[in-house]
Amino acid sequence: MPTRLKKKKGSNKAQIIGDRNRLVLAYMELAKDKLFKKLDENRKMNLVEEVLAVGDDIATGVVDEFGTRDPRKIAAKLGVRVFGEDQGRSRRAEYRDAKKEIVIYREFHEKLLREVHSKELSEHLLKFIVAHELFSYLELNRVGEIYKRYKFEAWKIGPLRRQKFIKGLSRVAAQAFTQSLLGLEVSPQVFDYLTYILFTNN
Repeated sequence: MPTRLKKKKGSNKAQIIGDRNRLVLAYMELAKDKLFKKLDENRKMNLVEEVLAVGDDIATGVVDEFGTRDPRKIAAKLGVRVFGEDQGRSRRAEYRDAKKEIVIYREFHEKLLREVHSKELSEHLLKFIVAHELFSYLELNRVGEIYKRYKFEAWKIGPLRRQKFIKGLSRVAAQAFTQSLLGLEVSPQVFDYLTYILFTNN
């Protein structure tokens, strides 16, 4: 049975709103996927809540194992190198599995620092980027790609069936992982929208 989002004891109105916003942003991440759109509403909700919980649980496990919420320190303990590089061509960052390294493109990072006027957001920028790519490492080397846990029937003709995956589920889990790891009050997807605005309007 799908795992429901865990409610913290003493949840207040802000917490409830935060949980609701996280669900909405997850839905927005998956909205363009044709397979996701075909699911009934109850299954969509169960699926999103389960995948968010998976991301949260992975973050909890990492914190318990390494005793820190700093993704750079966790990466170092895992033998993953983190460094900056030019020539990003508007990309944010990437994880290179062959070399076990996280590359942060300086153009993106510097531009984001100039544009963000929220102290809370700016303090988390670098950690956010590293955490998101750290999740890619964990998927490929420890927990398996999250989206591959869920198969959906794309079509059926008599005895013939074709199953497909919804790749966006890994991105939803990555957002939950990043938010839980860093203890963010807002979903990391806010950064994604900011990135889109910065690099499409300039």
